[in-house]
Amino acid sequence: MPQTFPERVSVQAFVDDQPLARYHWRIFTLCALCLVFDGFDAQAMGFVAPGVRESLHLPAASLGPIFSASLVGMLFGALVLGILADRIGRRPVLIVALAFCGLTMVVTAGAQSAQQLLAARFMTGLGLGTLLPTALAMTAEFSPKRYRSTIVMLMSLGLVSGAVVGGVLASWVVPAFGWQAVFLLAGVVSLIGALALLLLMPESIQFLAATERAPFERTTRVARALSGDLTLARLHWFSERAADTQAGDADARVSRLFRNGYALTTFSLWLLNFANLLDLYFLSNWLPTLLKEAGLPLRTAVIASAVLQAGGIPATVLLGFWTRRVALGRLLIGNFIAGALAMAVIGSVVNSSVPLLFAAIFVSGFCVVGGQSGVNALGAQCYPARIRSTGMGWASGIGRFGSVAGPILGGALLALGWGVRPVFFGAALAGALSVAAVLLLGLGARVIRAAGVTAGVDDVGEVAPASASRTPVPPL
Repeated sequence: MPQTFPERVSVQAFVDDQPLARYHWRIFTLCALCLVFDGFDAQAMGFVAPGVRESLHLPAASLGPIFSASLVGMLFGALVLGILADRIGRRPVLIVALAFCGLTMVVTAGAQSAQQLLAARFMTGLGLGTLLPTALAMTAEFSPKRYRSTIVMLMSLGLVSGAVVGGVLASWVVPAFGWQAVFLLAGVVSLIGALALLLLMPESIQFLAATERAPFERTTRVARALSGDLTLARLHWFSERAADTQAGDADARVSRLFRNGYALTTFSLWLLNFANLLDLYFLSNWLPTLLKEAGLPLRTAVIASAVLQAGGIPATVLLGFWTRRVALGRLLIGNFIAGALAMAVIGSVVNSSVPLLFAAIFVSGFCVVGGQSGVNALGAQCYPARIRSTGMGWASGIGRFGSVAGPILGGALLALGWGVRPVFFGAALAGALSVAAVLLLGLGARVIRAAGVTAGVDDVGEVAPASASRTPVPPL
């Protein structure tokens, strides 16, 4: 039977009331594809680094700035360009960003010097930096609350899958066709993906309801597709994001991340993103080069990088389902401790046992790559809908400082004469920052609870795990 709603309808309540249907999965699949391209493009430089070094006759230490160029671009993309998604909509930002990435990846294939690579990778990073927070925000805004954390976490499989596919392809393409072929392939696939978004992706129903004026034709059209109720009349939609979308400038919106008890949560989430992305991008970019320096064949070193990313796939799935039973923060504490131990094992066995080395690399990927999917989901839990997009975007952007620092730190340590083993031991120490950040985040959740009681903050229950009751609880 057709659903009936009162004349004034909360779009969030409407979304939460819907069962998952084919239209949901169409949107989730398109968002996941954005993250597949993001994962492929972001890790491409790490896959081809040994080939680039030989082709352009570069010293190992000079690869650090090249690795970090796209990451610096991602930082600016997330912090500056990502705000456009709150102004002009999620859909156009995703389409333009993905198409821009495709074009710049093609340009990268023609680079003839380290300086040209730096410029091309920075430009690619500008587009990549907008994809992750925008796609995750789109996913969260179409997800019923009871499934939101699990779906957002599983969405990170797109990033991991893109990196794994890229690593496997690079292990065959680079020896046969050269490193340039990897960037050409990534660019063409990204352009095809942008065309798919143009044809199939709707605008966020939350954004439409917040910005569209009566008679809400576009909002109602998306609501009909979402619910499957083609008889749904045009309604007066209400969104809690409306006031935030129309009020003030970007700085005013960012300042809300520090009000009403959210300051400690915001700081802790930024620290958590920084620490884990430092390790993730250090491993993703330097692992093939370090293993080749240790004496392993080029193809084996590149496959090891794919194994690292592959470890994140079961981690993302398992964490996604475990978080419906256990608070996500508690899972992440054990996860990051295990990851630090695995990185120390890599340094211990790099010259002795290839099977044990690959096992330790897989566990590191499970904990660090898979752990980042948990960090992303935690960001969606930490903020209410009215500041969720800004909160997730800035957490991602600040985390990019870690992703920039990781590759540069690796190059600096090698330039100082550190061997392969000490470098991996140093990476293991960074895992302690992730553990500390999750513990601080639990304290921040308790501050939010207190602020919610005394200051009337609503939707504080977003810090709870997906299976929690309606009573607000901290994520630890």
